[in-house]
Amino acid sequence: MGTQVAGQKKGPVVTLILVILVALFFIVKQAIPKKYYYTADLKCESCGNVFQQKIAAGITFPIKCPKCENKSAYQAIKCLDCGEVFTMKPVPIAPGAPEEMMPPEMEMPKCPKCGSMNLGPVFEREKATSK
Repeated sequence: MGTQVAGQKKGPVVTLILVILVALFFIVKQAIPKKYYYTADLKCESCGNVFQQKIAAGITFPIKCPKCENKSAYQAIKCLDCGEVFTMKPVPIAPGAPEEMMPPEMEMPKCPKCGSMNLGPVFEREKATSK
């Protein structure tokens, strides 16, 4: 009779432990920050390769070029007037200080070839359709 009572008490205890473990799993899963990705137009400063790649939000540029494998690819923009594809490469704070980089100018970018401000993505994007 004593064994039967002990066996009956183990069932609810095991169930309770399983419920606690499942709850902890979901709590930990929600606490881990999610990585967000987006498709970026990129151009390699070393070889001139222009490509699209999914990158994580907050990534530090430059990134590795899939063609030449140099770490010299930056986000790219296309001039809609002359077709020039150029990068939004940061500029050094002072000459000879490549480690200390500033973000691209905060003003509206201009095409380095023709000076136009009529800019857009390098590659066509799929248009979202409303349902």
